Amino acid sequence: MSFFDTLGGIISGGAELLGKEVDRHKARTERIRDKHYKAGSGDVNRNSSNAGTVKHRGTKEEFRSDHTGMERRPGSYSIEKRVPLSRACNIAPREPGVYILYLDGQVMKCGVATYSQGLQWRFTQYYNLNYDDKARDGDYWSVSPSNRDDVKVSWQACPKRVCDELEYKLFRKYGKGPWAKRAPSSLATDEWELLI
Repeated sequence: MSFFDTLGGIISGGAELLGKEVDRHKARTERIRDKHYKAGSGDVNRNSSNAGTVKHRGTKEEFRSDHTGMERRPGSYSIEKRVPLSRACNIAPREPGVYILYLDGQVMKCGVATYSQGLQWRFTQYYNLNYDDKARDGDYWSVSPSNRDDVKVSWQACPKRVCDELEYKLFRKYGKGPWAKRAPSSLATDEWELLI
């Protein structure tokens, strides 16, 4: 047996092991996804009292017509600055709002949380590395296992109706940030004060 035959055997054995590991990872990911998601219908609420209910983010038209919470002033909603992401998962309100993700003091992303479980749900998604389909497949393009304990967040809870307005103001004040995949294009209304 030649050196190259031996080397070829080692390489093919390693490829076989790698293939088995990939298959094992795929099966695990599918089990997790099946447990937490209904095919094609979005996120499932993990709150035990609402287990199995599908979250609906809503449309811009629905938000603009929703006047819930508009009687309150901006300062009466929860506002926090530079809280560790792990802590935010426990103390953030279950209300809609806008947020900023920081890493090493730099603004990495400005975003909006409009699901019924609001900011707390969004921060939990980030911390659990469940923030989008790529992350669910192990492709961590922002928050990752190596940085999630260093990520800090600021947030401002608000009525759904003004989430887009405050998100636009965040982008104007702080910029897009390297983790942002999109940016709001225009300001539809100017009725709420940005406090973060």
